[in-house]
Amino acid sequence: MAWQNALPPSPIKMGPEDIIDLFHIHDRSPSSREKATARRSLSLALLLTGVVGVLLTIGLLDVDRRARHGQEQEALVQQKARTQELASELGTTLRGAEQLMDTLAVLVGPLQEKRALEELMRRVLASAPQSTYGLGVWFEPEQFVPGTRYMGPYLHREEARRGGLPLLTYEWSTPAYDYFRRPWYQQARASGGRIVISEPYVEEDQAYETLSRAFFDDQGRLRGVVSVDLFLPQVTEMVRHANLSPSEILYVASPAGALLAHPSEEQLLTWARARGKPVRSLCELTLVELRTWEHEQELDRGRHLTEVSVPQAGWRVFASTDEGVLFKAVRRQEAWVVALCVMLWGGLGASGLAMARSERALALRRTLAERQRQEEERQRLLAQVRQRSAELQAILEGMVDAVIVTDAVGVITLANRAALKLFGQAMLEGTRLDSVYPHHRPRGLDGQDLPFEELPMVRSLRGEQVSDTDLIITGPQAPRQLVLRLNSAPIRDESGRVIAAVSVARDITQAIELERLQGDFVRMAAHELKTPLTVMKSFAQLSRRAENPASTPSRLLEGICRGVDRMDRLVRTLLDASQLQSGQLRFEKESVELRALVETAIARTHANHPNNPIHLQPAPETWVFGDRARLVQVLAELLDNAARYSPVGQGVEVAVTPDGDAVEISIHDQGIGIPAEQRERIFERFYRAHAGTPHDRGGLGLGLFLARGIVLQHGGRLELESREGEGTRVRLRLPRLGRRKIAARARDTDVRGFREG
Repeated sequence: MAWQNALPPSPIKMGPEDIIDLFHIHDRSPSSREKATARRSLSLALLLTGVVGVLLTIGLLDVDRRARHGQEQEALVQQKARTQELASELGTTLRGAEQLMDTLAVLVGPLQEKRALEELMRRVLASAPQSTYGLGVWFEPEQFVPGTRYMGPYLHREEARRGGLPLLTYEWSTPAYDYFRRPWYQQARASGGRIVISEPYVEEDQAYETLSRAFFDDQGRLRGVVSVDLFLPQVTEMVRHANLSPSEILYVASPAGALLAHPSEEQLLTWARARGKPVRSLCELTLVELRTWEHEQELDRGRHLTEVSVPQAGWRVFASTDEGVLFKAVRRQEAWVVALCVMLWGGLGASGLAMARSERALALRRTLAERQRQEEERQRLLAQVRQRSAELQAILEGMVDAVIVTDAVGVITLANRAALKLFGQAMLEGTRLDSVYPHHRPRGLDGQDLPFEELPMVRSLRGEQVSDTDLIITGPQAPRQLVLRLNSAPIRDESGRVIAAVSVARDITQAIELERLQGDFVRMAAHELKTPLTVMKSFAQLSRRAENPASTPSRLLEGICRGVDRMDRLVRTLLDASQLQSGQLRFEKESVELRALVETAIARTHANHPNNPIHLQPAPETWVFGDRARLVQVLAELLDNAARYSPVGQGVEVAVTPDGDAVEISIHDQGIGIPAEQRERIFERFYRAHAGTPHDRGGLGLGLFLARGIVLQHGGRLELESREGEGTRVRLRLPRLGRRKIAARARDTDVRGFREG
């Protein structure tokens, strides 16, 4: 069974020797005072050991922190020193170019002849370092030769590199080049004689850097600008020689972030071209692009970056060093400190372990004793669980109702004997509900097939509580039809999630059949009684006419007529109740003025209860759509009950109150009232609240049942409020007709009468 899977695991097996040994341990255990003293001593020793260990650890960590901080600072200083060394070399190269420019600017200022200018430029370039590509002298308009606007000779070493002499050219001294508008020229003019370094540029796949400076004549007037172009591959060579270790990368960038030199130049250019950027030289890449490349190559992790500026030039030198190499000594010292702490705490733990051995032995004995007690308790609970399981099994198997349990996915986990008898072997454990469904094809009482999703068990698996649902199924012995009444509920876990569902089904086929036979018998009996009653009443009335009204036979015949009338009312009531139950009670509805109906019902009730006055409060004219005779029947029944169960002389109050689209009729008496435990059943068939009590007034118990059924057929509502000994108030609410609806109903009635005529 499903609950047997939830039983505790099998108990731990212990032999007699183990149990005896446990008792021996208890016999050798010290007294409570001795154990408490031992525990206090052990706790104090462990506390002192822990305090010493914490103090020593704090001291070691503080010394380690100070030492590591010093070593880290020393490593950073060494890294910065290597960076500054490269910056100094670059600065030396730039200072050579600056000195060359200063010499050229001083000597070219007073020159007036072209030949002397060219000779000066050759001598200056011959003394320049190899990193100098060329130099130029650029005059202001008409400052060298009157009438000549462009005068800018340029001497470069392009031919000298091929084995020839430096080439002097005037090809840029033209309006097409217009050196007056060049940024380097404008910056030098505005600098007041200071040296200006431009951003690198590329010509014929070679990278250059331009230094420019203004020069003046003897009177201090501006004559032009001299420029020196540096060959950047020379700078790249210097950077390559500075990168001595693979764990450290040194590279140079311009003030604006353009790369001047990097040891991984080829990889960077290949990467940039692969991304679609047509670069010819490294200087066309920026620091931002370098950071992107480093991130993609995972070269930016675990590295420390240092930056140093080249004096006056503004160039920036970077050093990116692997932190594992940079702080190698720091890591080594940290490992030693960790090892010392481990050794320290290992020794302290060993000493504490030695001190705790005796206490642990005692704790072990106590643990074994506690386990023995828990095992005994477990065995006792296990026996109780088995007993309750057997009881539950016996209860389920002895139940008349079918009990079915499914898991969360609709697999049957339990079906008692009644379920197997009711549904057959298709309801065995392990079967899915959707596979059982086609064998029985449940239908509602209206004969419509019930979808699988609307089955009570399936609805409960969705979390619904289903009560008193009647279904028709095909029994295991077809074609027998069974009527079942089902109740189904979900089973939830501690978090509220539905994990199963249980359904209880009862076979009410015989009860339904019996109820049908009773209804048929009531209708047949009522129908058969009407004819003899009519004959009896007719003979009695004819006989009274022939007798003297004051004679004894006449009075006896009058009693027979009253008895026949009462029997006729009982027969009609039984027939109406049977037709209402089967849905065959007919109504002839029309527009009806309600106040007049109430007055008619009051008059009829007053004739039967002359000692109980009925007071109708003033009410406006109100119309409803309904069966006049049936509504009078309802009102007469309610008024008759109010007068019958009221003391003699006690009146009944009646009020008709329009309320929006409805009208309410209130009937209030000061009678004996109805007990609270009986009010819920007061509208049931054949139920009499005061049966067997001194207040019993007779009757079949069908009046209120009929009244409520007729009101419901009119779209209304019948409610009852009562307190024992304080009277009863009945409220009858019906849909109200407006003036337009009244006129429309009247036209429909006239048209229907015309067609019938």
